[in-house]
Amino acid sequence: MGFRLLGLVALVLSLMLLGPVPVLANTPTPTAEETPVPPQPTYTVRPGDTLFAIARRFNVDLDALMRVNGIADPKQLRPGMRLVLPGLEGVQGELTTVPIGWCEDLESLARRYDMDTQALARLNRLLTPQILYPGRALILPQKAAKEDAPRKARYLLGEGETLLEAAVRTDRSPWSLALQNRLAGPWAALPGEVLLVSDPEGSSDMGACPPQVQALHLNPEEGLQQGRTWALWWVFRPGTGVKRLEGRWRGRPMPFHPWKVGETKGPQWVGLQGVHALTRPQVYPLEVRLELEDGTVWVFHQPLRVAPGDFRYEELTVPLAYLDPKVGAEESALVREVMSRITQPRRWEGPFQAPVANGDCITSPFGTRRNYNQGAAWGYHAGVDFCSGAGQPVYAPAPGRVVLARSLTIRGNVVVLDHGWGVYTGYWHLSRIAVQEGQEVQTGDLLGAIGGTGRVTGPHLHWELWVGGVPVNPLDWLKTAFP
Repeated sequence: MGFRLLGLVALVLSLMLLGPVPVLANTPTPTAEETPVPPQPTYTVRPGDTLFAIARRFNVDLDALMRVNGIADPKQLRPGMRLVLPGLEGVQGELTTVPIGWCEDLESLARRYDMDTQALARLNRLLTPQILYPGRALILPQKAAKEDAPRKARYLLGEGETLLEAAVRTDRSPWSLALQNRLAGPWAALPGEVLLVSDPEGSSDMGACPPQVQALHLNPEEGLQQGRTWALWWVFRPGTGVKRLEGRWRGRPMPFHPWKVGETKGPQWVGLQGVHALTRPQVYPLEVRLELEDGTVWVFHQPLRVAPGDFRYEELTVPLAYLDPKVGAEESALVREVMSRITQPRRWEGPFQAPVANGDCITSPFGTRRNYNQGAAWGYHAGVDFCSGAGQPVYAPAPGRVVLARSLTIRGNVVVLDHGWGVYTGYWHLSRIAVQEGQEVQTGDLLGAIGGTGRVTGPHLHWELWVGGVPVNPLDWLKTAFP
């Protein structure tokens, strides 16, 4: 009895110490209407915007964009309207777009705009880093793209250099460098990596390019296109010693050459390359390797987008003997081997001249898709056909060296000029040849006469121009000074 009394007293005392026991209430489950909906991403329409352009820029469905915003007629769009952007999961707030510049990758963009790499990739639906090509629209939160963001300079981490050594050289804390570049710690920086460093005078416009690179320029500015020539200029800061700059694009070497510079400018290097007319329009990486005189080495893959060209289609009928694939392959291999070498020096300067007197009369333009003998063979036109008559003179369009002057089965009597730096011109179907191999010629020198030798349907001059082992539209060289 005594033990029961003591137990009862202990129970009463414990309840008094715990205080009153709360009454549990049944919390109702919120309905779908009561569940808070996170704010959807939006975009404010700017002058010149169209619904199609906005849908394409933000990778959203056009019909869904119109439906969500209650737009029945695209003409209803007005500057200042705030549109909801459907289909962007996990994204909130006002969005905008900025063009991607040179030397940018996912890591450099995340550092520049102070964003998490995964969030940036998810927002832009980046399935592969190759789509981060110059000029592509990058989707960003409005606050990340603000123009008054702290300025940053670039720092190239050398071979064997630690982040601690970089911090000492830049007078900063290694942990601040790690945080600013979103590294797990000072140990996570890799040699050859370009870091961003807070600097009121700095500029991070060149992304992951080393600080010695001041600018990159592309000619033509609108970018790469099927069947066209392109030149890439590298401008370095004054005092930079460049030992070697090499590139490789689509499996072919793309050498860069030193360019003459003025007294107040830094070194400049330029490379020339052609885009084959049958290249699939997509993004291809340019592999770049830069070696400075101080031993610093930098390697980068720069994605470049190839746009489709505008080509014609025609049907031709020729003797069956000219369609023998074996004969064509052997002859094409010879021409390709001759016109794919890269030599020094550059012999030309400024635009080329037309190789015939009436250079405006063209019977078949470059890149035309061709059907031979109702489907017996398919191909494309790798040059330009001029309509000058038989016997008309053919002139050198620029200084060069004759590297081929002989008769071939399909191309007839041919002359090939080497202009240096991987640039060649070829002249097919000549009635006669007026030069010999090894001869140096100047602009306007006589090369031969128009004829109808080889696989032709009539007398004409077929003119080809190769850059970097690829035939391109030679008419571009008549109006544009490359490089």
